Amino acid sequence: MRLLKQAVTGLIIFSIILLLFSFLLPSKIRVSKSVLVHASHERVMAALLHIEDWKNWNPILQDSTAKYTILSPQRVDWISADGVPNSIQLEQFARDSITVLIRSKNKQVFSSGFTVVSHPQDSLLTKTEWWINEDIKWYPWEKFYGLFSESFRETYMDNNLQLFKHYVENK
Repeated sequence: MRLLKQAVTGLIIFSIILLLFSFLLPSKIRVSKSVLVHASHERVMAALLHIEDWKNWNPILQDSTAKYTILSPQRVDWISADGVPNSIQLEQFARDSITVLIRSKNKQVFSSGFTVVSHPQDSLLTKTEWWINEDIKWYPWEKFYGLFSESFRETYMDNNLQLFKHYVENK
């Protein structure tokens, strides 16, 4: 009985320390990656603004089990294999930026977007930056998830930006 009491007390103290440590971790994640594309600003923006082109470089629209419904050049809806409704909508707020609204179960998952900037000396060299912002809840497991998910997202974004670069340059 005494050993059980020490184990429970130790577990409670460890949980409190873990909770306090999680309060020190950030509650927002921002991941940003960029690539230089050998194409004009207009060509890059056109490829980003037409959601139908995304299937050529973004795996999120390459799931063969999902049925995609393209509602406009800037919006696509689909239901995943597990029956969850999803959507992506693109909104252009300026000549060089696009905001991407990604929803799952009709709730926004995170905010994302692209910034496209022409090189000052070379009009056929365009920097394309993809950013993702995510708010993290205060739960310790959410905070620790945030630490690890950042590196996964960086790899995912890097790979997709390389596919995007290849697609735009060879289009």
